Amino acid sequence: MAGREERRSYLLIDVCNVIHAVPSLRKRLSDGLDNARDALAEAVLPIHDAEGLNVVLVLDSTNDKVQTEYPYGKKTFEYLYAPAALSADGAIERVIARLSDPSSAYAASNDNMVRESIRSLGANALRPEELLDWAAGCRAQIQRDLERKRKQASTAWENRLEF
Repeated sequence: MAGREERRSYLLIDVCNVIHAVPSLRKRLSDGLDNARDALAEAVLPIHDAEGLNVVLVLDSTNDKVQTEYPYGKKTFEYLYAPAALSADGAIERVIARLSDPSSAYAASNDNMVRESIRSLGANALRPEELLDWAAGCRAQIQRDLERKRKQASTAWENRLEF
C-alpha cells in the first residue's frame, strides 16, 4: 500500500550453532562449512517461500565489515557474515534490537543465553529442532498447494477439451 511502511518479518539463524546441534548437518561439516551451511539453507528455504519472511543465515567471519551473499538471488534470503569484532550471536542480537517491531522476528539458536537475550528483546526464539519442524511443515504446505494447483489446472484443461 502506498504511504504505509511495509512490515518486514525476519528469521535469523545462528548457522554454526544450529549446524552443530543437528546431527545430519554436523555430518556435512566433513565436506566443509560451506557444504553444511548450504544444506541448512536448503532446509529452511521453504520457510522463506511459504511464510514470506526475510531469512538471514548469520555466520562468524574474519572480515572487518559485515558482508552479505544472496545464494538464491533473492534479497530476502541472505548469508550475513558478521564482522570479526562481533560474533554471529552479537550480530543477531543487534539486528533484532534495531527492528521497529521485534515481535515479528524469529531467531534460531541452540544457545540458551542467546535465546534468552532474543526473548528479552521481544523476538521469538527457536531451538534448532523447532526450526526444522517449522521448515518441514512449510515444505508440506508448499507441496499441498502445488498439488491443489496441478489438480485445478488439469480440471481446467479437461474442461476446455469438451465440444
